Amino acid sequence: MKRFITVLFVVTILLTPLAAMSQTLNVAYIDLQKVMLESDQGKQIRGILTQDAERLKKNLDGKQTELQRLKDAVEKQGATITPEARAEKEKQYQAKLKDYQRLYNDYQTELQQKDMEYTQKVLKEVEDVVRSLGEKEKYALILEKSQAGILYATPAIDITNKVISLFNEMAKKKPIK
Repeated sequence: MKRFITVLFVVTILLTPLAAMSQTLNVAYIDLQKVMLESDQGKQIRGILTQDAERLKKNLDGKQTELQRLKDAVEKQGATITPEARAEKEKQYQAKLKDYQRLYNDYQTELQQKDMEYTQKVLKEVEDVVRSLGEKEKYALILEKSQAGILYATPAIDITNKVISLFNEMAKKKPIK
């Protein structure tokens, strides 16, 4: 019996710091993708990028129509014009096709670059919000859901909606440029 009490006493002493630590360890996670999709600034950025994409698409559609017209003209006149004239028209078509492809790639790069710039700016601001929330509510650790490799976590420690609310409040004071 004495031995049992001694073992129990030792186990209690060893587990007391762990129990105390688990009570003060405040951990949470956030889903940055959800913040980007559901925050006011995230929605605003998607709107801006969509408008830019539509504007660039209209320009490309005009170029594509011009290319199709040129191709149709080459095919229609193929039998009635000289081989030299046909070769010249095909050369013009190929040059315009290369210009179209280059323009398409430039537009893609431009949109990707804008998306990356906006995303970096928003992520920096979200990081500031998360840092101040962590300090204010005394979190020991705040993880990002996908980057941390979280396969499961109880929704009770998900602070994404709180971060979105705080981020939206901050964004009202300082709109995106």
